Amino acid sequence: MIVSTMYGYPLQDSVQDWPPLPEREFRPLHRAVLAALGRIDGQRLLDVGCGVGLFLCAAEQRGALVAGTDTAVERLEIARWALPDADLRVGGLVEPGEALPFDNGTFDVVTTGASAHSGTDRAAVLTELVRVVRPGGRVAVGGWGRPAGGWAGTFAGHLRRLDLLPPAAGADEGVDGALRAAGLTVLRGGEVACQARYPSVGAAWTAMLGSEPILRAIRLAGETPVRAAFTESVADAVAPDGVVRLPKSFRYVVATAAASTMWAPDDEPDNDSRARVERPCGRDEIHD
Repeated sequence: MIVSTMYGYPLQDSVQDWPPLPEREFRPLHRAVLAALGRIDGQRLLDVGCGVGLFLCAAEQRGALVAGTDTAVERLEIARWALPDADLRVGGLVEPGEALPFDNGTFDVVTTGASAHSGTDRAAVLTELVRVVRPGGRVAVGGWGRPAGGWAGTFAGHLRRLDLLPPAAGADEGVDGALRAAGLTVLRGGEVACQARYPSVGAAWTAMLGSEPILRAIRLAGETPVRAAFTESVADAVAPDGVVRLPKSFRYVVATAAASTMWAPDDEPDNDSRARVERPCGRDEIHD
């Protein structure tokens, strides 16, 4: 059964206003990751935590054969509207022991913008990403940059005091180190800085609902304390006319899997679980 609401407004409105505001937040990150991946035309690409399919549409426009997973049925319903030919499945790496619904070595490229940054065991998540990528394939991990200060640092501090975020990791304990520990070779990475403008604090809060750590915090504590912490954190960024301007940063890392695999030859993929795309996504409005 499809859940009837998403991000606080009716599902049909989300479809008509595709992509929803929270997903648009990540466009600068998507552009950077696609540039770092280089040529992807004809390659099988899986996005774990694909949301409404914004990144997948951009990848499909560049010729990739796309597939995606998400834990929210309603987000996948919107993604199917935007990507009718993609292989989209319910699933994720949120709970311990979860596995992706694909065979070993199915994809040339595996990306995620949320799972490796959430409260889930990062090592287990990356191990599962490595499992479904072919030997020599690429894994790209992206997400919010480290909140060193300003509103983002204040907000992260509030969430940690509520035990809703793990302690801040040092530079050597971040995603780069976790990728290497999972047997991947880091190729490149970077930070993307931008300034987001919202007509109100309410609109800024809605945009935050595209972040898996925020959604996880809401699941654990309820929306009221998390939203109150956010409102307090952005108070200094609100102009007299109510407009909110927030500097934001994203971080991404691209790595390659070893030429040999961690699974036995008898376990090599024999399935046909891959995306097939015969034409560009006609409903995608991204032209960058």
